[in-house]
Amino acid sequence: MRRLMGLMVSIALLAGILTGCAGTSNSSSASSSTPAVTEETGTPIQKDKETGKWPRTYVDALGREIVLEKKPERVALLFFRNFEHLFLLDESPVAATDLNVLDEWQSLAPYKDKEIADLGSIANPNLEKLLEVDPDLIIVVANRYEKYGEKLEQIAPVVVVDTNENNWQGALREYGKIFGKEQKAHDEITRIETLLADSKEQLKAYNDKTFGLIMLGDKQFWAFTTQFIFNKESGLGLNPPSKYADMSTKGEQISLEGLAAMNPDYMFVADIGGSTKNLESYLKNLESDSVWNSLGIIKNGHMYALDSSIAAGGPLAIELGVKTIMEKIRAK
Repeated sequence: MRRLMGLMVSIALLAGILTGCAGTSNSSSASSSTPAVTEETGTPIQKDKETGKWPRTYVDALGREIVLEKKPERVALLFFRNFEHLFLLDESPVAATDLNVLDEWQSLAPYKDKEIADLGSIANPNLEKLLEVDPDLIIVVANRYEKYGEKLEQIAPVVVVDTNENNWQGALREYGKIFGKEQKAHDEITRIETLLADSKEQLKAYNDKTFGLIMLGDKQFWAFTTQFIFNKESGLGLNPPSKYADMSTKGEQISLEGLAAMNPDYMFVADIGGSTKNLESYLKNLESDSVWNSLGIIKNGHMYALDSSIAAGGPLAIELGVKTIMEKIRAK
C-alpha cells in the first residue's frame, strides 16, 4: 500500500500518513501479553524456551520496548558492521547502507551477490529510497538514531543496536532475539569460540615471539586496532612487543619509525579503508622506503596481509582472520 501511495504523493506527505505505523511501544498491555524473549547466558537454548515465537517484545540498545508482531522479513540495515551477524543467521537485509563492503571485504565474499537496495552511506542514508523499499523493520546504530531516528520511525519500526565492536557475541545474541534465532546464534558463537580456543592452543608454540598488527592508510599507520589477536581470555593470546603491550588494547596512530622501534617478530597488515587494492598499492609504495626495508619482518618474510574486515570485529571477520593467521604462521 505504501509503495502505491508513494507513486501518488510526496515523501513528506507519506511520512505524515505513516507516523502511526512505528512499532515502538511502552504500554504494559503489550509487554504483558508478549512471550518473554530468551535471555542468553552462554548455556544452550532449551526447547521449552520462547525462541522463534511471535509476537515478542524486544528491548533495544536505548532501552525502548519494540513490539515485533512477526518475524522481520524485510529488514533495512543502516549499520555496515553488522552485515556479518545477519548473514550468519541466514538472514539478509532488503536494503542497507555502505554496500561497498560487500565487494571489499573477503569475509563477505560469499554474500556479495545478494539483492540489496543501496541506501548510500551511514552518515546520510537515502530516506526516499528507504521508503520506496518498504521495510518492515529498520536497524540503526545508536549514535545515529538521534540524527534521523524520528524520520525512520515514520517509515517502519526501528530497532537501535549497540556500537561495541569488541562484543560480537553479545551483538549476535541480540540479532538472534530480533529474528527468533537464539539457538542459531548460540551455535555460531560456540563454533567460532571453539575455533579461537583450538587455534590459541596451537599457537602456544609461538609464546616466545611478538606480533604486531598495522592498519595502513594513505601515509598512516594505525597499530593494534582489533582485539581477537591479542586478547588472552577470548582471543588468540598472541604477544605484542613488550613496551607496546598497553597499545594492544586500543588503536593508536604511529609513524614508520615507531613501527621500526616496535620491531615485532611477525606482523599482520590490512587496509584501514577496507580495500584490498588499496593495501596492495600502499605496500607497493613502501617497497622503496629504506626504513620499511630495514624491518626484520620484511627481511625475514614475516609480514602477512589480513582482510580489512578485521577492524569491524565481526564474527565472520574473526573466523577468516584466525584461519588466515593459522595458515600463514604454520606455513613457516
